[in-house]
Formats: sequence, structure tokens, C-alpha cells
Amino acid sequence: MGIGRFVESGFLIGERYRLLERLGHGGMSVVWRADDDVLGRQVAVKVLSARLATDPGTLHQLRAEARAAAGLRHPAVVEVYDYGETTHRGKLLPYVVMELVDGRTMADLLSGDRIPWRLAVLICAQVAAALAAAHARGVVHRDVKPGNVMVTSSGVKLVDFGISAAVGVMDGADGQLLGTPAYLAPERIRGGPVRPATDVYALGLLLYLSLAGRMPWRASTATQMLKAHYYTEPAPMPAVPGLPSEVVRLVSRCLAKKPDERPAAAQVARVLGEIAGLPPAELMRAAAAPTVSIPRSRRLAGRAAAGLARVPGGRRTVVAGSTAGALIVAGLVAWPGNGPRTAPPAAAAAAPQACAVRYEVERPARDGRTPVAVSVRNTGAAAMPAWQLSFALPGRQRLLHGWSASWQQQGETIRAGGGALPAGGSVTAGFETTADPGGVAVPRSFTVNGTVCRSETSTPPPATGAAGAGAAGAGAAGAGAAGAGAAGAGAAGAGAAVRPTAAGAAPAGARAAVVAPKPGKGPAKPRTKVKDKGKAKKGKD
Repeated sequence: MGIGRFVESGFLIGERYRLLERLGHGGMSVVWRADDDVLGRQVAVKVLSARLATDPGTLHQLRAEARAAAGLRHPAVVEVYDYGETTHRGKLLPYVVMELVDGRTMADLLSGDRIPWRLAVLICAQVAAALAAAHARGVVHRDVKPGNVMVTSSGVKLVDFGISAAVGVMDGADGQLLGTPAYLAPERIRGGPVRPATDVYALGLLLYLSLAGRMPWRASTATQMLKAHYYTEPAPMPAVPGLPSEVVRLVSRCLAKKPDERPAAAQVARVLGEIAGLPPAELMRAAAAPTVSIPRSRRLAGRAAAGLARVPGGRRTVVAGSTAGALIVAGLVAWPGNGPRTAPPAAAAAAPQACAVRYEVERPARDGRTPVAVSVRNTGAAAMPAWQLSFALPGRQRLLHGWSASWQQQGETIRAGGGALPAGGSVTAGFETTADPGGVAVPRSFTVNGTVCRSETSTPPPATGAAGAGAAGAGAAGAGAAGAGAAGAGAAGAGAAVRPTAAGAAPAGARAAVVAPKPGKGPAKPRTKVKDKGKAKKGKD
């Protein structure tokens, strides 16, 4: 009997967690949305297969890995609340209770094509920071992929530490590797010990896919993927307009075949954070803060970092949001039903002496969705306790979702609001619209707190060919897919449950059990046993 049919809605686990709705599933686990009857909140409960509890050694490892995952404290890591074991119909069921995450997976964002490079850099900077925090505690994720990266209203969340391991351990005495074939590092295929560089390799693939819309080699089966990891040099990064050359070099370093030649996750976070406009101190300091205000990009606002302001002495500080109620932002947030968010923007402050707005339209995706970046600068002499931007969206465009601000649409009028903005400070936010049937059109004027601003607008050049390379493989898209499907002994970690934001949930990504050569036996040809029938999923699962 499959685990999905073994427990049912309404079942009470641990005399506390009442299962409500199944959000995702894999071969060895099912993730449920549940009510915590003690604390009166909703949580995610990952119920693991009873088969994992039959071996005492495996059960001990499950408990140890749950404790390790629970010890991670970082805003970009899903929090583990509880671990337990319950008996149901004579079977012992291990379970993990964790934070319930609202948002979209990167697999969902990548389902149409590559994403804007600024957004890709910002997301991967936060993933790198999460990995650095895990590596500092001796934990390696082992399954970094788009389906395990959530983009939420409170920032990026790295989910499913379900097959995580301590640094230096081997994958298993039976020669099986746990992970997704499209993202396995070469040393994993050789049967080497788990190390932080393993995660950095997968992060490099994640960033490459986000920027290029495809993987760095052509492979459609698990065996082809493993051979590519082991033998094939990655294809050069396709040209991406505006992409800094240091990002291209960083991706190449992350994808080095030798683990010792890859940068540390903390270094990746530092480089990408600087390019995204987020100082490394803010990336790392966020681990100690209940919320984190994350800007979109420094490149759009000249030397002033997005979401950051220059203050006397040259020091930069986050200005989006107040201490009591910071605006927590990072990437795309899908509103239910793809409609405009109804939450009111921040209250307008007294009119500033002067303001400036930059409105930059990026190239539409294949489905017509058009990202727009908006930078707001306070050019007056007085600080704004809060800011509210207003403009008319031309044509029949409709606001789909936004980031780095509170957005709403009423008719043609768009309003966005945020927190304090000191004199000389700037903040960059953005949103995504439906395609304008009449072509690319931009607003004629902008106001901040009722004052007309000096403005600058830009639109992408006409396309000269096909828009981007085809996406690599079928992605495990959307809510509910992340966090389920942890395979083998390491299934106990913090896989996220996702509250659906679109109809339906895609199947969980395929994980492979890879028979690797024993250490010291040389690069034997990889042989794979893929748990899911048919072609292995690649790229965006």
C-alpha cells in the first residue's frame, strides 16, 4: 500500500497535528497541510514511509538528520518545528513538522523560459547564503534544484533538507547516491564523500539554467545526465544582455569538475549579493533577524544599490521597511487567482521636496508576461517616513504580481508603497504585467506621495530572433511539489510544503538511486536505477 493511501485527511498525528490536505508526494514521503491543535496554527507535516522505520540504523539516522535540520537558523531555510514517530494500523510512521510556505517554486518561474538576470542573481544569492549557513553547521543539502527553491513574500526559501548529510559521510554502504540526476556533482558519481562543494555545483547549474533557460549540455535520460556531469565540459553561457561578466565567471567556477576548484557558498553569496545590491553583511546578518528587507538590483539605479541608501560616511543601509513591520521581499509573489493584491500600500508621508523615478521594461517572456523594474529615489532634503508611488498603466495591461513593495491596481492606476526612504535614498521594486496588445507602452508621469517626479523610462530593443533557448526538460512546477519525495535514509529533513497558488500540483521530481563505483576504483561508467518510470525529469524539477 502506497504511503499516500496509508494515512488520510483528518488523521491526528502525535495527538496534535491534524492532517487537512495533501500538498505533495514522492516515493518515500507525503507532505500534508495540517492544523497544530496546540498552538492553533497551520504547519506542514511530512509523513515518511513506514519502510524507513524498519531498520534501526535508518531510524537513528532519520532522527539525527531531523535534529541537524532543526538546528539551522536562516531566513532562507525552512524551519523544522518537530519530529516524531506515530503508530497507525500497526505501522511505525516517522514524521517531520515544519514551516508552511506560501509561494512559487523556481521550477514554476522557469516553466516558460529563463527569468530576468537580476531576479536570477538575487534568488541565487539567497540560496547561496542559506547553503553557507548550513555548511557552517556541517550540513550538506545534497538536492539543490529549482523544485526545492521557493520564492515567497518573505524571501527565498531553500526547502527539503530531506536527504541532507553531515560533511564527510559517504552516501551509503550499498553504493546508492541520493539526489536528482540533473544536479549530481561529479564527485558524487565517483562515490566520494559528501562535501559543501557538492551543493555549490548544483547551485551553479541552478544559476546557469535561470540565466540561459537551458542546462549546459544536452541530456534527456539519467544516464546521459550522469555522463555529462562526469565527462562533458559545460557549454559557454549564452549572451544575456546586461549580465555582468563576473556572474559568467562565477558560474564557470561553480561548475568545475574538481570540487576543490569551486568557490565556497559564502563566496558565491558575497559576489551575487554585491551584484544584486545586497551587501554580504546583510545576507549573513539576516540569519539573526526575524525579517529581512531584500532589494532587487543595484544596476537599475546607478551606483545607488537597490533598496539601499547612501548615508553620511558612505555606509549603506537597508531602507525598505521599518523596524516593527519591515517590508519583506525577494522575487515574484503570486497573488491568488493572478489578480492584483488587495493589501493597502503603506500610508503616504508628507510630500517630499523632489523625487525621481526610473521605469524599465524588460523583454517579455514567451507567454507574454512582461517584467518591469521601478526605481524610486528621494532627491529631496527631507526623509520620507513612508513612500507611495502612483502612475497610470497604459493600454490594457493588468498587474499580475509584484515584488519589493506592496502593489495594487484600480482601473488603470497602479499604486506601490514601502517604508522609510531617507534623503538621497533609493529603492527598487518591480512587477509583472500581461502583454500590451498595442505593443510596449510606458506611463507618462509618476508621483510619489502626491509630488510629480522627474522620470526616465526605457523599453527593450526589438527582438532579432527567437526569444531565448528552450527550457531544459519538464519542471516539477508549482505548489505542493517541493518537499516531498525524499528518498532513502536521509528522508527526514525540512522539505517545504507549498500552499497552492495555481490549480493542481505537478508531480514531484524524479530522484535516482545511482550505483557508483567504490572509492579508489576509478571512473567506472555510471549506471543508474531511476525510481520513476520513463525518462528521467531534468532541468527544472
